[in-house]
Amino acid sequence: MVEARHGRSAVVVGAGIVGLCCAFHLNRAGLRVTVVDRDPDGDRTSFGNAGAIAQPEIMPLAEPGIIWKVPRHLFDPLGPLSIRLGYLPRLVPYMLRFLGAANERRFAAGAEAMARLLATAFDDHATVLQATGLGHLLSRDGHLWVYRSEAALAAAAGEWALRERLGFRCEKLDRGGIEACEPGLGPAARAAMRTEDWGVYADPKALVLGLMAHLRERGVEFRKAAVGGVSMADGGAGSLVAEDGARIDFETLVIAAGAWSHRLSGQLGDRFPLETERGYNTTLPDPGVRLKSMVTFAEDHFVATPMAMGLRIGGAVEFAGLDAPPNHARARALLKLASQYLPGLCTDGGAEWMGHRPSTPDSLPVIGRSPAHANVFYAFGHGHLGLTGSATTGRLIAALVRGEDPDVDLAPFRIGRFG
Repeated sequence: MVEARHGRSAVVVGAGIVGLCCAFHLNRAGLRVTVVDRDPDGDRTSFGNAGAIAQPEIMPLAEPGIIWKVPRHLFDPLGPLSIRLGYLPRLVPYMLRFLGAANERRFAAGAEAMARLLATAFDDHATVLQATGLGHLLSRDGHLWVYRSEAALAAAAGEWALRERLGFRCEKLDRGGIEACEPGLGPAARAAMRTEDWGVYADPKALVLGLMAHLRERGVEFRKAAVGGVSMADGGAGSLVAEDGARIDFETLVIAAGAWSHRLSGQLGDRFPLETERGYNTTLPDPGVRLKSMVTFAEDHFVATPMAMGLRIGGAVEFAGLDAPPNHARARALLKLASQYLPGLCTDGGAEWMGHRPSTPDSLPVIGRSPAHANVFYAFGHGHLGLTGSATTGRLIAALVRGEDPDVDLAPFRIGRFG
């Protein structure tokens, strides 16, 4: 067993899929691991996601030209990107950095960095699935991005060329090809791109719960605590401070608390402009239509995923902070859009849901060591790609903790990249 550089124990803050994968790899490295979460057994973003290993979904949200689209989003509360006006003053610093990233150079560099990061995603997920016996949850049936017209697909030609240059295999389909692949899609889907570089979990919640059970069997402790603060002691050790005043000491700390991570990193001197993309979905238990694989509706910015419990329809982005109540009208708006593509869709009896995706201005996660504290590591900010990048992130964090050089250049993902 390789001796860890920062002691024989580690505390991971966050029991979502990224935190659990960090715990998985740290445990395999021989460390004594404790996972701390406000409610380890409760609902979380990892339960309600679209279930994808979306390896080709590498394009940053801050695309060139988006500055001309933001104003109309302010006045479209049910559009693909919504900003609650009351939250806008707090969002301004984030949006300035977001718009600063929306140029050709940074867009292409961000896509390339994500492609390198996710190059081993399937292999890394396979490592977790083999150890946990959860491989039956994952299928690789390909994926479609559909468009309302050939012209709309042609307008996205630059993104498809970039994907192909980065090694992703994509096939263009006309209406006949769509009907052959997904006969449930109606005539609104006129053109599409198909890839095989995609996987879907039939039940993301079952994956999370199964991984938690495995970790408990391996001796990982789960501690219920609402972490309100973190303090460092002389010599490098430190303590988490729970809201009830309890202290949890650590030798090595991994902060993987999703959209709440910046609250702790800021206390350690590592400020970061993290926001939450509030995502909505509805899971329809008896949709009345059948899809063979996950479909992205490219122009309307939502997805439909066939899962064990029904058809999950979700997506869009809402910026309203961590504390505002959900606006489930956004989920219902997505169902109306889905009905345009899926004739006969039954929307009765759906379970509505909202989750907090941790969003960075350049769509790149934060993965790496704290520049201020050698025994603190960050693993957050994956946005729409938390499940996709979770297993890889866990492996990289464990390598850093062990004092090994990761096999990925982590410079684009450093916490200090915004100054």
